Amino acid sequence: MKQQKDRLYVVSYDFSEDKERTKAANILGAFGFRVQYSVFECRLTKTDLNKMLKSLDKVKFKSGHIRIYQVYSNSLIICGICDEKSSDSDTAFVV
Repeated sequence: MKQQKDRLYVVSYDFSEDKERTKAANILGAFGFRVQYSVFECRLTKTDLNKMLKSLDKVKFKSGHIRIYQVYSNSLIICGICDEKSSDSDTAFVV
C-alpha cells in the first residue's frame, strides 16, 4: 500500500457574514490549526484535502471567499523581530 505524504497548506478566508465565518473556521479547525483570526495552517494528504474541499463546498458560501495556498518549501519564513542570536539559514526575519 502506497503511503500518502502530507503537504502544508495555508488557508485564509474573508466573509462579511458572521455565520459563514464561524462555519469556515469550524471546518478548517478540524483539518488544521489557526495561526491568525482568518488564517489556518493545514498539513494534509491528498485525501484529507479532498475531504476538506467537499466540506467547504457543502456550505455554499455567499458573502466572501476562501483561498488555499500550497507551501512547497520545507523552510519556514517567520516575520517578526530578529535578534542577533538567530542565524538559522532556513528562516528569514522581517522587521
